[in-house]
Amino acid sequence: MKVPFPYCLVALMSFSTLVLGQSKPRPLPCDLSEKLLRDHDGKLLWFTSDQMKKRATHRVDIGPVLKQADIKDTAIVDIIVNPSGTVACVKSLIGLPMVRLEVEKALRGWMFTSASMEGKPVAYVGEIEFSLCNLSCGEEGPSMTLLK
Repeated sequence: MKVPFPYCLVALMSFSTLVLGQSKPRPLPCDLSEKLLRDHDGKLLWFTSDQMKKRATHRVDIGPVLKQADIKDTAIVDIIVNPSGTVACVKSLIGLPMVRLEVEKALRGWMFTSASMEGKPVAYVGEIEFSLCNLSCGEEGPSMTLLK
């Protein structure tokens, strides 16, 4: 029996929507033996940039050389925080090489509030975004700091 073309097309589109709707687990920025924070279903929790910035208890800024650069760039970094609140690792996802290096270097000195699961301290994962601008910055004006 031959199936009409429109039915095949509808079936194919439905299947592709299902496939595209399934997101692959996001890779961690590094391997870590520590237990990671998960939701009640066991799914890994990722903190947003705003959440991570609010969790920061000690911040280190970028170096003076980058602050003087005439650039406009956005750096997005994945980070794992140890159960003690120190940074386990960072991995840049987006940004100019010079910006990525300086942001990663600064973030390694940051401290965060700890997290717990079932009453025990655990590591957690998040993403942090920084917009650095010293050139054609628009209404926001220049900002070359990670401290905002």
